[in-house]
Amino acid sequence: MGKKKGGKRMHATVERDRTPSESLKQSLKEMKLMKEKKIPKKSWRDYIEEQKREN
Repeated sequence: MGKKKGGKRMHATVERDRTPSESLKQSLKEMKLMKEKKIPKKSWRDYIEEQKREN
């Protein structure tokens, strides 16, 4: 259900290239690689900056 704002219903839609379960699997794979030091860890700021560059 959408939230009411100013008497109008607002609906948020998100376009995804993968399902939530696929996204979780990918995240877990990345976490494993980070623990094995095969890829560098990212901070929250790094993630936000990366998202800004992609959009």
